[in-house]
Amino acid sequence: MKRLFFAGLLAASTISMAAVKFPYPQAQTYPYAKNIVEYVNCAGQNASTELLKHFETYMKDFYEESGDQARIKFDTRSVTVSEGIGYGMILCVYFSNNTKSYQSQFDKLWKYYQSHSRNGIMDWKISGFGGAEGTGGATDAEEDVAFALAMAYHQFGDTKYKTAAATLIANMREQEFASDGRHKVGNQWDPYLNPSYVSPAAYEIFKELDDASFWSKAISTNYGILVKNRNSSTGIPSGWADMNSYSPITGNNGYNFAGYDYDAVRAPWRWAWSYAWYGHSQAKDLSEKLASWVNSKPFGQLYINMKTDGTANMQGEPCKSNGCKANGSSIGSLSSVLIIDEKYSDKLRTNYSALMSQQPGYFHSSLRLLTGLLMSGNMVNFADPKLQPSTPQEIVIPDSCNAVIEYHKNSGAFGWNSITAELENETSTSVHIGKVIPQGDHREVERHITGLTTGASYKLSFKAIQTHPTATTMNTLLWLTYGLYADALDDTKKYCGAAKKLSYTDELSVECEFTATSAEMIYYLSLNLMDNPQVDISDLSLVGPDGKDLIKEQALGLVSTSVPAGKLSVNVDGRFLQIQLPNADLARVTVMDLQGRVVSSFSMTSSEQVPLNLRQGNYMLRVKQGTSNWVRTIRIAE
Repeated sequence: MKRLFFAGLLAASTISMAAVKFPYPQAQTYPYAKNIVEYVNCAGQNASTELLKHFETYMKDFYEESGDQARIKFDTRSVTVSEGIGYGMILCVYFSNNTKSYQSQFDKLWKYYQSHSRNGIMDWKISGFGGAEGTGGATDAEEDVAFALAMAYHQFGDTKYKTAAATLIANMREQEFASDGRHKVGNQWDPYLNPSYVSPAAYEIFKELDDASFWSKAISTNYGILVKNRNSSTGIPSGWADMNSYSPITGNNGYNFAGYDYDAVRAPWRWAWSYAWYGHSQAKDLSEKLASWVNSKPFGQLYINMKTDGTANMQGEPCKSNGCKANGSSIGSLSSVLIIDEKYSDKLRTNYSALMSQQPGYFHSSLRLLTGLLMSGNMVNFADPKLQPSTPQEIVIPDSCNAVIEYHKNSGAFGWNSITAELENETSTSVHIGKVIPQGDHREVERHITGLTTGASYKLSFKAIQTHPTATTMNTLLWLTYGLYADALDDTKKYCGAAKKLSYTDELSVECEFTATSAEMIYYLSLNLMDNPQVDISDLSLVGPDGKDLIKEQALGLVSTSVPAGKLSVNVDGRFLQIQLPNADLARVTVMDLQGRVVSSFSMTSSEQVPLNLRQGNYMLRVKQGTSNWVRTIRIAE
């Protein structure tokens, strides 16, 4: 029998505030794009609820108020850029519902924009709540802010937003566009073009509030630029384009690279958005060509800083200085175009799931939310008179969540442990890290080492090399993250660690010197998926002050196996988890849903009762204590 849950996002509000017209989530198909992300996982989450959690985290991390103003913090937290104000205003409009409206936050962001404007256009870079660090406007910011104001009128119902939008659109038209409708990159400079500044769906909205004939011309003119700029084979755009030929140029990205950089990532999102809302033939053409290429690639190869032909020079620039990897900016942007055709539904679901698990950061998180809104059907056109508000559907937990699923179980030999990767060929100093289990975007491996002397100096070293079972050559960049921790995976107890590039056949050697603050430590490794290449770890060594290798002295010949079940007591009483450990040593407890996603993680000793804020359903429980490792299935009942 299926179990039902209500999303609860439209529950009657206990907070005194005006209702919004289109409360989040809307999760509707678009007039011209019917392929949106739809799923329910075993933790009772769907695409909309997962995205909302990321938005709530985003507001905690990047939104900051001062009096009647608010800003969105840049990656350099002391700075705000005008594009961030636009992103924040769009998000506040679309994530508002009748339980939590973000109208107040929207108003404060708009006040910040106005307070740092000249001739109605915001300076592009501001120091906190102080003065300008970079003067002049950036056209994409004005476009997004004006669009957000127009949507706010339809969402919150106040005509002041419509009036403000019309004024800003007129200022932008006069200062940041040429007479033929071509976009400029700002009101103080016009040396080259930026394809990601072209926002045809927004221009359609502007037609209703300003000079309609001009914005019609802007749509036609700028589509001509986009079509000539994109790569004829892959459909990938560049961040910057030549003023006359529209071909990729190095432009303003700061590292002499003409390709798909951080300035380019808004473009595919804007294409897909324009086709979804208005069915523009040019947007369809742009999106279709790119979607075909994206569908042919695993999400781990949707790189930032690749060339427009889809290749990346992993050993050269800009990869060496700025990184070439799949992240929240590139995955979300490139995957946006998959909404144009239902034949891409499986790929869209896979890439959306990968997007939800990407690392945070101002730009990555902003693009994850904006592209996630579009892909999940939540970025609907509030100005469309035919649009009717939708209500969230009941979340039906799949029957498969009740099934007992058997995954690969690692032996724990020589203390090597993982619940997300298959381990093979374990020795005291080496291990082969194989396929991901059961599903996920990374693999984690841990090794618990004891016998250190507090206050003594140690040097840990190891080697890593990427392997692949079927190919002899691989143009694949793997990111290996390692860390050494005292007692638990807690950054406050971290000795050292870093993320390292691991190219195929290039052996990586790592050394870490530290002073022990505990008699034990955890050696931790994490690998991204990246088309599932595999890694050999070898020559693991931990040399102490006496010159002896603690790994070889202690672990040689030691095979750690699972402790009999009777030695670990686990009981679930309602929403409380009671664990009785065999001894008083520190243990690490991890709770995961049946898709392998960590939902709770903590350390404990001996016996402890832990409240679990989990939905009803089945979960996997991992308990690690010393060289012992247990995996159990637990069930949370109503």
